[in-house]
Amino acid sequence: NGEYLCCPNDTDCPAQTLGAMRRWIKKVGVLHFGDAMLKAVVDAGMVSTIPDLYWLDATKVAALDMDGRRVGGAAVRALNSLNSLKTMPLETYVGSLGIDLCGRRMVRKLVAAGMTDLNALATATVQELSAVPGFGQDKAEAFREGFDARREIIIGLHAVSVTPAPYEAPAAPTGSTLAGQAVCFTGVRDKALEASIAAAGGLIKSSVSKNVTILVCKDPSSTSGKAQKARS
Repeated sequence: NGEYLCCPNDTDCPAQTLGAMRRWIKKVGVLHFGDAMLKAVVDAGMVSTIPDLYWLDATKVAALDMDGRRVGGAAVRALNSLNSLKTMPLETYVGSLGIDLCGRRMVRKLVAAGMTDLNALATATVQELSAVPGFGQDKAEAFREGFDARREIIIGLHAVSVTPAPYEAPAAPTGSTLAGQAVCFTGVRDKALEASIAAAGGLIKSSVSKNVTILVCKDPSSTSGKAQKARS
């Protein structure tokens, strides 16, 4: 599909099943739940879809073999982290479901356009989606198809009380010190700093382009791709 290689077995592919849950765990921000533990619970037949993760029993997970050793106490830490993150922003929730072409950044565009809850996203037409700035026809069709294909997952998440947080309109900028500035990060993630930049009128960008005016680096001498592109 364009430059992408896509597995046509999108319903029964074991790698995609594992990958969907791995993506959710990572994007939602769950700690202590690594690939080895995830593979162990999948191989044991305990989980086959994202909502199944929330039904896991720590005692049973602890008894599993993981890379030649028992999971043990790591099970409690992982499941405590998982269950402490049952409420999250709408863009995190929908953007972590693995919809083609539609990660958290793209869902944020839909939220900004007024689609601020699951019902609005569930009922939006391709025409309405494609009219959102930065979306277009291809992403709109991918979102509509991908969201609809994941309705059972969303229902399953609702059954275990995993829900998007109620939408709150962003506060008006408290200053304009960064008005017109576009800021990108490399080698560091700082949610508090990103929020401060937005509050000061700046925009957060995911990649370096001619529109980015500031690149925040963990190391000023960084040789990352973003740093090299910014210097050039």
